[in-house]
Amino acid sequence: MVLESTSIEPVMNEQLKDAYFDALKEQIEWRKFEHDQKKGAQDFHKIKHRLTPFDNEVAECIFNAGTLAMQDSEQGIAQYRVVSAPTGSGKSSFAQAFIKGYLATNYDASVLYLVETIDQAEDVFNEMSNLLDEDSVAVWTSAHDWNANTSEDLMEEYGFIPTMRFKLEELGSYPVAIVTHNFYRGSRADQAVVYKGRDRKLIFVDEKMADVSLYDVDTGLVKTVRDGFAESYSANIEGVAQLTRLHNHLENIWQSADNKRPYDVIAPAELSWFLSDAAKRYLLSPDDRVKSVFGFGRALAQGFAFLSRYDQNGKGARFIGYEMTMPLRPGTILLDATADIDGVSLIANNREPVPVPQVDFRNLSITHIDPPFSKNARISQIVKDATKAKAYAEWIWNTVIENTEVGERVLVVVHKAMLDLEFLPHLDLGFDEAPLITHGARQVRLINWGSGIGSNRWKDADAVFLFGDFHLPKRAIIGTALGLKEQRADNEALAQFQSPKSQASELLMLGDGHLCRHQKQLAMRGNARNISWDGTCGVQRLYITGALKRLIRYKDVLFPGATVKVREPEKRLNRGGRDALVALLYGSTNDVITTIDVKYLTGIDLRKNKNWYLESAEVVEAMRQQNWHFQPGKGGRGKTGQFVRLTKNAA
Repeated sequence: MVLESTSIEPVMNEQLKDAYFDALKEQIEWRKFEHDQKKGAQDFHKIKHRLTPFDNEVAECIFNAGTLAMQDSEQGIAQYRVVSAPTGSGKSSFAQAFIKGYLATNYDASVLYLVETIDQAEDVFNEMSNLLDEDSVAVWTSAHDWNANTSEDLMEEYGFIPTMRFKLEELGSYPVAIVTHNFYRGSRADQAVVYKGRDRKLIFVDEKMADVSLYDVDTGLVKTVRDGFAESYSANIEGVAQLTRLHNHLENIWQSADNKRPYDVIAPAELSWFLSDAAKRYLLSPDDRVKSVFGFGRALAQGFAFLSRYDQNGKGARFIGYEMTMPLRPGTILLDATADIDGVSLIANNREPVPVPQVDFRNLSITHIDPPFSKNARISQIVKDATKAKAYAEWIWNTVIENTEVGERVLVVVHKAMLDLEFLPHLDLGFDEAPLITHGARQVRLINWGSGIGSNRWKDADAVFLFGDFHLPKRAIIGTALGLKEQRADNEALAQFQSPKSQASELLMLGDGHLCRHQKQLAMRGNARNISWDGTCGVQRLYITGALKRLIRYKDVLFPGATVKVREPEKRLNRGGRDALVALLYGSTNDVITTIDVKYLTGIDLRKNKNWYLESAEVVEAMRQQNWHFQPGKGGRGKTGQFVRLTKNAA
């Protein structure tokens, strides 16, 4: 393997490389030992005994990212070195090995490692403790706080007892510190960022962070928080007065609004108190409502807020605040498998991708299943009707049983409301964790959209079901887009979003990027994340009920090499339009489909509006993926054209 040369002194570069690969070998030996202690000879074939060719490629990109970030740190360049190596490729483990090599070859080395959750902080700390000296790494979260409650209380609240606990002020004396994303965005971040009086040299961000904080409020919430604040902090007269001012200002804007545009500017007001230290401490409140209102006040005081109407008559509205709360420091490396598809890199100008290897998804079969309701139906409305929600839950169970075999391990992803309202059980245990819950003689686990990213709990799943899509409200996408550009919400900024069918590039990039990111992340919770020596994913079936058009359009971006089929295509043909044509192209077993066939089966007359159909992105992709070529009719206008399936060699 040849690693990319950097401007770091050659001798130092070689020493770092050697120490890095020594750490990788040590990781492999430790995992073999750990497996022997837990399972003996069971599943021994699954344990990695050496670095594979694919591992070497991932190791190379981590090394390159690390050395480039070292240069950024020395030169004071604040940007992300982005490593979007695939889910399951081991980039987090390789990053930890790089950290060991870095500490071993640089006397003043220091690292901050950021994780998304408290559970992940515990896991990473245990892994690094095995790799580094015990005096080299510390972790701090609310669970790992030296002053936290008893072990029994911690087990009840967090589900585990931390291996070790630390005082917050101790972090600055350890070369490696582990904290959560949220802590890093907070007012106490310097406790982790500073090591021996200086900012840490390298920062690893494991999984995507929320670059923009959004505060979604209405006047009722502001009043509720104000009333609660007055009761709990009666002595804080200034705070109560400022919350009252904020409430009255928003109420006046709402009552006096003279137009029905979807998005409106919020007139300025004297709200600078929300930028003060006195107000800032309430952003740390454990009450999300308090954090939202104080965060909104802070955003509005800086001009980063707008009004969003959510019905056509203008009778309902939310107030959206946004601000960049993710600090960006020199020497930062982002480890995120979907950073290349989330749309953020197309808007933000502070990200430099590092070349990464790609996975071959030939072992992943994807089936699109039509949901039992119209594409315009919303889960938020379905769960309000118990009869509909129960019918939907029954359909989900039936769909799982119909598409799996007895004894298989199955991961099911649904909307959170279906679990919260107990129409379906919340079963987020690993397959080997007690109790071993089965349904129809299958081991089934159910989680909700937005959870599970980064987890290995279900890596042996034979099948993964993704029911629905994980949409963001349009107002949230707008707030994120403006926040990434640090743009105030004036009339000019909001103008491009006013149309109900706005094609603003930021909306499309972030909207589709969010959907694609969560679809890929959760699809890869199963056996597909077990990547072979040559970079091929594990054997897995994936079932999707979200938008077929989006699946087809982005299939080769998300899952290159995977096969796609449409379940019950014949039922989709009578819908007409592009969806019917796509279903025909995927479902036909013939090698030739004439325009006469198309009209008979779908009602589509390709002699009219042919370009409208054949030039659409989803039809173009369906033709390419299924090896179709369209041959226009010969001999003049009105002659029969046809789709011809090319052989693989011809394609």
